[in-house]
Amino acid sequence: MAVMAVLVIGCGTSPETMKKRLEEIAKSDLKDILLEVPESAKSAKLAKPYYVVDEYEEFSGDTARVYEARAVLVFFYLDPELNLCQVRKYRFKRSSGVWDRYDVQLRHFPKKYLGIAVE
Repeated sequence: MAVMAVLVIGCGTSPETMKKRLEEIAKSDLKDILLEVPESAKSAKLAKPYYVVDEYEEFSGDTARVYEARAVLVFFYLDPELNLCQVRKYRFKRSSGVWDRYDVQLRHFPKKYLGIAVE
């Protein structure tokens, strides 16, 4: 029994599973963000809000003991003329097998996204 526990703990989560769970939390977060837009700002909301995975990195070895991966997602949900988006940082917690959101910021568009057509 102890050997089985060590094997389960020693094995990380598959990259496919981590990406699937990131997709799930991103969709959920986008819904939550849209619910938080004040009624007075509803007219500034995009017809098709979306997000992009700006950064994604998987860890291995000792670096992956606590967190197996990290990701930065940028959520676009307001009229581009407002030049505001939400940037959220996540890390995949090995022990629980879930993405942990650890930073949320409302920011101006990152430079690499300026001038990109709205989806």
